[in-house]
Amino acid sequence: MIKGARAVKIILLLLYVTSYVRLNARQCTDEDEDCIQLPAPPVSRKQKLKDNAVKAMSKALVYISYLNYSDRTTDRAFVGPTEFEPYRGKIIRKIDIQILNPFGVSLEHPVAEHYTRFQKFANSIQFKTRQWTVKNELLFRQGERVVPIQFSDTERNLWSGGTFKDLKIFVIPVDSDEQYVDVLLVLQDRWSYSINTGAQYNKAQVGISFNNFLGMPQSIWQKISFNYRKDDPYTVYGGYEYDNILRSHISASTDYQWENLNKGFEVQTWRDFYSVNTRWAGHAYGGLYRELAAVPNALAQAIPTNVYYNYQDGWLAGSFKAPQLPQQSLERLIVAARVYRMDYMSRPYLISADTTQMFVNHLYALAGIGLASWNYIVDHNVYSLGNAEYFQKGFNISFVGGYDQDEELGRRFYSGVDANYGGYVDRIGYLNTKITYSGYLGKYGYNQLLGKWVTQFYSAPANLGKKFFLRQFINAIVTTGFDRPSDREIAMNNYNGVRGIFVNYIRGNRTYVFNFETDIYPKFKVLGFSSDVFVLANLALVQQGSYFGGQLCQGYGAGIRVRNLSLGIGFFEFTFVYYPGFSIPGYKPYSLIATTDNYRGIPKDNLFTSGVLTPEFPTTGF
Repeated sequence: MIKGARAVKIILLLLYVTSYVRLNARQCTDEDEDCIQLPAPPVSRKQKLKDNAVKAMSKALVYISYLNYSDRTTDRAFVGPTEFEPYRGKIIRKIDIQILNPFGVSLEHPVAEHYTRFQKFANSIQFKTRQWTVKNELLFRQGERVVPIQFSDTERNLWSGGTFKDLKIFVIPVDSDEQYVDVLLVLQDRWSYSINTGAQYNKAQVGISFNNFLGMPQSIWQKISFNYRKDDPYTVYGGYEYDNILRSHISASTDYQWENLNKGFEVQTWRDFYSVNTRWAGHAYGGLYRELAAVPNALAQAIPTNVYYNYQDGWLAGSFKAPQLPQQSLERLIVAARVYRMDYMSRPYLISADTTQMFVNHLYALAGIGLASWNYIVDHNVYSLGNAEYFQKGFNISFVGGYDQDEELGRRFYSGVDANYGGYVDRIGYLNTKITYSGYLGKYGYNQLLGKWVTQFYSAPANLGKKFFLRQFINAIVTTGFDRPSDREIAMNNYNGVRGIFVNYIRGNRTYVFNFETDIYPKFKVLGFSSDVFVLANLALVQQGSYFGGQLCQGYGAGIRVRNLSLGIGFFEFTFVYYPGFSIPGYKPYSLIATTDNYRGIPKDNLFTSGVLTPEFPTTGF
């Protein structure tokens, strides 16, 4: 009887001989009289061990991933409206929808003759998406003409819902009549069940989610996590969401959270601008929370708060075709209004002694009018890895004004103007620049003025040999305040200054921020991981009254981002930043940042969203 290592060697030898015979059969045929088969070079034992170790590690990672399992999506490289431009104006003869099972098939191979036992079982208990769910998302109908932006908007909306692991819209010309096309939507369901158990960098968790529940656009989730913090050892949270109610594109959700540091619940209903031709949008949010401490990120030191508060947020906007613009124009005239109320029912103080924490009751009612562009470009491997990223394209301007009630500063009239432009230049990159100016009119005149200039740039990919490419990121923020109250100084922190500083101690009337980052992306994967490594340099100058001198804050660091859909890792970033001359008592001169959320992207920033209707327009964080 053959045992142990000897058996393994014999099996490997048989595999080698079999592969050698197959290779010889492919390379030398009976017709090749002069063909001489050269023996394959021998593989060293060291190389064999290395290859076997890599295979074993890959399998181990896959098995471990099942402990934190949700069906993986595909990195589908969407192109955007340009993909459908050749079919503009064609008449849609018919629309077919094909929904594939989660396992055993793919868009490239939609039919399978043999399924494994697991595939059969998993497909049998799947809540298969109902066809009417997909039809309700379509922005085009049979008999209409092809409008490229409506096709790409449909593609984007279906993908962003998270119901499908892969999807593709095929436009097929009709041979018998060139003015007609057929449309085929092929969508592959994600498995409805997500099992959330396993260990992460900041917690161990267990839970389950039901997506696409009963084949309808609804989700239910319930989870509990055991956190690696003595002050917050566990978190229980869950919720329910239903999308596109009765084809109205109105969605609703409710969720709750229960942990030592934060307890509360929220109820939300909303309707986004889901296409360029959407006539109206709005939302109504409300929440009630008890917060004992704020935690800027999962690894940060808790900051005591001990507050009990509720909030309400209502927004309504209408979209109209701007006069005297071409029929195909993607610019719209937007009229919008928003009411927001924050009420603290319990708090330790109004404003902390160092002015870094504020628990001020606030109510504002603002209205805005402006021109907004729906146009966008699609790119990949920018702020994320692999998945499609959408960036605003075109010119936007808005004028905002209204009532502002501040518990400390009283009733005032707020007004502001916001203008921004985004565009892409081939072989150079994408640039988004924004200018805002705002202020308050009260009984003491026009004050608390704020001007901002924000520029964000990322370069087109530049090849570094055959295996790597590089991008450069340059961001700049200049913020200038005039006649501002002493406790409303401009704070320089992680979101509008130097990465990794999550406190508001560095303050002034003016800030000048310059961020530089270089990213190198491998074109290959290691054990299934897509990745990029980066180095960064952040500089921020904060000034008080004088335009000379000021406090200089610096941050230099490096990090890595990874993505592995086979392991359920959509995004993970680890960054180390060092701050020379950092002098805030109680805080170390460096940060270790680990996050699964990507907050560095460039969001849509015009009146198609509610964020513009905010006193002192928020600055995009880096």
